[in-house]
Parts: sequence; structure tokens; C-alpha cells
Amino acid sequence: MYTLFAFVVAVGGVGRAATAEDYLSGLRLLPADAAGVAWVADMPVLVESWKKTTLHELGQDDVMKPLVEANLGADGALWSKIGDKIGVRPKDLYEIASGEVVVGWLPFENDRRRPSCLCVIADTRGKHQQAIAVAERIDQDLKADGATRKDVEKFGETIRIYQPKTRPGQLKIEQVVISVTEDRVIASNRDSVVMDILEAIPQDGLTDSVEQSPLFQTVAKQVSDRMEVKTPGSTLQWYVRPLAMGRILRDVAKVDRGNKVKILNLLENQGFDAIQAMGGTVVVRQDEFDLLHRGYVHAPPVTDQPDRYRLAARVLQFPNGNLQELPGWIPKSTASVTQMNWKMEEAFWALESLVNEAFNDKIFRPTIAGIRDDEEGPQIDIEKNVMPNLGEHLLLLTDNTEPITVDSERLLVAIEVIDQDVIANAIEKAMEVEPDVLLVDVVEGVDIWKVQRGEGEIEEEAFFDDFGSDEDMQEEQPPLLDTWAIAMVGKGPGSDKPYLMFSSHVDFLVEIATRIQSGAGDGLDEQPEIVELLKMTQEFGGKQPSIQRVVRLRESLQAKYELQRRGELRDNDSVLATIIRRLFQADEQEEIQRPNATKWPPYSEVKDFFKNASSYVETTDTGWSLNAFLLH
Repeated sequence: MYTLFAFVVAVGGVGRAATAEDYLSGLRLLPADAAGVAWVADMPVLVESWKKTTLHELGQDDVMKPLVEANLGADGALWSKIGDKIGVRPKDLYEIASGEVVVGWLPFENDRRRPSCLCVIADTRGKHQQAIAVAERIDQDLKADGATRKDVEKFGETIRIYQPKTRPGQLKIEQVVISVTEDRVIASNRDSVVMDILEAIPQDGLTDSVEQSPLFQTVAKQVSDRMEVKTPGSTLQWYVRPLAMGRILRDVAKVDRGNKVKILNLLENQGFDAIQAMGGTVVVRQDEFDLLHRGYVHAPPVTDQPDRYRLAARVLQFPNGNLQELPGWIPKSTASVTQMNWKMEEAFWALESLVNEAFNDKIFRPTIAGIRDDEEGPQIDIEKNVMPNLGEHLLLLTDNTEPITVDSERLLVAIEVIDQDVIANAIEKAMEVEPDVLLVDVVEGVDIWKVQRGEGEIEEEAFFDDFGSDEDMQEEQPPLLDTWAIAMVGKGPGSDKPYLMFSSHVDFLVEIATRIQSGAGDGLDEQPEIVELLKMTQEFGGKQPSIQRVVRLRESLQAKYELQRRGELRDNDSVLATIIRRLFQADEQEEIQRPNATKWPPYSEVKDFFKNASSYVETTDTGWSLNAFLLH
């Protein structure tokens, strides 16, 4: 039988295997300053639970199975890079783990050449011989790739230290370190970490372990108080200290290198260090859910003011409220809807210190004043007219158009407005100085402005491009979107509220404006699957969330699947794809090789494997609770 960790007997949520001879959890062997930890309480139980999910059924499809395995499987391309770091891959863990598996990311910020470390601790009781066999296979693979091995005896155990073959241009000292004890496999890319773990085992763990840290226990309790696990062991759990983990990911992905603005340092300086930790529990296959998640973000207030945080972190103001009612104007073809309560006016002015620090100059207020006073600019008073007339409710919609092309994924943002005439006037003034603009006069009573970069006759820069003029900043990036549309859509038969709308596609904005002005029915809110999904969300606890999202995976994944199938996903024109390309365009790491997706079956043959999902966030006195589920 399996019980809970000792400290979770009181707070719940974290499970581990136990027998008559107690087993010391890997969470007791990792230091309190761990940047991130993920752990499985019982690997065999989790695997059996996974086999009951619809997602597993997709992987068993005659056509999809070899492709899914090659990409996402235990020894697939996605995991191969992780295995290269520590020698042990997921496939190995499935074979040798008889209980708990703990993965930790540890910071070594004073070591500039190796500022982080990855570590895996797997319970192998009853599978010692399988563990030895895996270690021998790893030994052969590493040596075949040119690695050299040195054995060290420490604390009664043998530690195998491999030095991989040096690659051209390599600066870091790489290691693969493995120790197989009677009841564990410990693997890392730093020898001192393995030695510290072996030393801590006979001492009943570290005195300052991650399990015993106040942050870890606070997050664990917040999660366990809202989580019921009916099959102990069927969980994947996680814990992260965001800024510390962000630095590790930045180093691993080579993001931020050479940039004059260090994003993580900027966020820390601007008060986002108030987000101290976060974590959660994912239950696999329980009741009507394939996946069920409860999480928590720990960010206690640092001031006694209503905005709770300091400087730019004051943007994090998401009041709870009723988000259950979807507006009737949302088309039934919509793939996902995110609703958010957000104090946008206060958030806008909170950005002042962040912008000034990023540009190393007090430019925020002068720029706002310039937009108001410049005779050649739009002469919009953002402070007195625009921001006070934006509401505190925002919606974000996505969908796909057919036939599927690289620009099929559409996005629309709608912000509730208090005085629609003031906002309409501000948009008109802005568009008068915006280059490449066209007034789309197709919806009566609604001025829809389309911007198509490179097609207009106006040569001067748009007013909001002033933010990119500082010569100390990086070379100016191209816009995220070459084409976009904006409109003030007033009240109509289909909506009792006016909205400022922005869309990546003018036809998406036209469609919604038409629905509002005509009062068209048969929207997303009337679809039985959405009605049932929202009902389940309420029953799940989401009655007064600050953020809520519903996703129809069947519709949401269609464009990505078909583009990957045709080898065109990298050319996807969505906002998210553009951001990802920009972040990693300077990354010199070798891209993970994926199988030939042209062998994937048509989407129509696999779409039924993808179900609906819902998630919501609630603001608490000390942070935010995270909640989500994927239907079976």
C-alpha cells in the first residue's frame, strides 16, 4: 500500500511509496533553494492511470502510435535532449521505477560556467537488477559517443562520472553522473550533487530540504486543501520558484543573451519578486476527467495598499467576479474563450516604472504627453479620456478558418468600454496618423480600421512607435502582426455592452461586429457542450473567478495539426508563433529532430481524441489559486 509523506499527513497532497522498511523521499534529499521540482508519487500507478485516458488511446492508434512515440514517447525526440544531460531518459525510468520519481532543477548562480543542475532520484526497490542493466546500457551509449568514465567511491556507493566528448565551441564543463544504490538510481549533470544526496541518505535527509522549506509547505497545503485524490499515486506534482527557474531556463535555452535589457532582472527590480513560489497537482484519469489540476501561486502582499504590490507588479490586479455568462455574440465556431477581470487603468500606469527602467530614461510620461500635445500626432489624451473609459472586463477569442493555411489561426481581444463615443474618437484620431490604414465600411454604424503594413502611402511612423526610438535599445524588431484591425463596437441587439476590439484578422472583427449589430443567435453560449462545460466548471468550484478559460481542443488544435502535417508549422502567422520565433531566432542550439509528419492521418480521423477543457483562476489574500480539467 501507499501512504502520504509525513508532512503531508497534516497538509495533504504529496504522496510517496512506503513499506515496512521506510523509504526516504527524494524531496528530503534536495536542498530548500531548489528552483523547481517535479515528482511522481508512484510511477507504476501513474502509468496504469494514463493508460485509461483518451490521450493514451490516441497514442495507440495504428497510424499515430509510431509517430507519437517517435516524438513524445518515452525515448522520443522531445525527451532525448533531457536524457543527454543526465544519461537517464524517461524510457529508463518506466523500466526501473517501482515507486517515487523526483526531478529537481538546482541553481548554482555563483558558477558562471555551470549555473544550474538537473537531477533525478528514482525509487528502484524490487527492481535493482533492472536498474543495473539500465546503468550498463547507459554506460555503453555514453562510451560509444566518446565519453570517458571515472569511478569514485563515496559513502559506501560507487559513483560513475562521465566526461562527454567536447563539442566544438563548448564552454561549459559537461558531466553525466550516475549512482545505482540498493534502492535508488541517482543521476545528475554535476558530481557534487550526487555526492551530497548520498551523504544525506543515512542522515535521514537534509536539515534544510525542499520538502521542509516553508514555501514548499505553504504551496502544498494550499493545493491539498482543494484536491481529492481517489487513487493514491496517480499524480504528477510540481513546485517552482519562478525567478530562480526562469534563470535556469534562460541559461538552458540561451534566451536573453546579448540583450541590453535583461528581462528577469527587470521583472525582479519591478516588484515581480513578490511571486515567491507556485506549484500544483495533476491527477490522471479520475471520474469524468482525463486530467485534473489544482495549483497555487504564492504572492503575499508587500504593501498595505489595495494594489498589494510595488512598482510594475501592481499590474497584477485581477478582482474576482462572475464570469460564467458568455456573451451571445461569440460565434459558435470559436475554439477558445478567455475572460478576465482586470483593473486595466491602474495596470497601465503601473507600467511607468518598468518602461522607464527598460529604456534607462524617464520617457513614459513625456511620451504620453507627446501623444496628447504633438500637433503632428493624434492628440489623444490617454490619461483623461482613454484609460478612464476602459472597463475592467476583457475577453480573448481564438478560432481557425478553413481551408487551413499559415494564417488560419485568428485572435480577437474585446475590452468593455464605459463611454463608447470617447473611445471611438480616440481610435479615429490614432488611425489618422497610422500608416497603411484602410477604413472597412461593411458593418453599419461601426468604423473598422484595417492596418496592412507596407501598403499605405503615409511614410511617417505611428505615434506608438516612439517607444522604440531609444538608441540604447536593441535594433527595432518588426511588428508582431503585418495585418490587424481595430474598432469601437457599440451596443446593439446582440450586446448590451460596448467593446473596444482588436483582431489579427479584419474578417474576424467584421463577423463579430455584424453579430452584435444584427442580434444574431446560435452563438457559442448556446452550444450544449459549452453549456455543460460551464456547468461542470461551477461544480468544480469556479463560481467567482478572476480569470476563466474554456477550450475546445478539437477546434483549437486543428490548424497546428494540419500545418505540422504539411511541414508548414514554422511559417504559422499567429501571434504566439511569431513571439516564439523571435525569442529563439538567435538560439544556436541544434533543433530537436522530429519524425516526418506527412505520415500523420488527416485531422478528421483523429480529432475525436481531443476533448474540451476548462480552467479558472481565483484571487486569494496571498496569491492566486489555479484550477483546470480536461474531460475524458
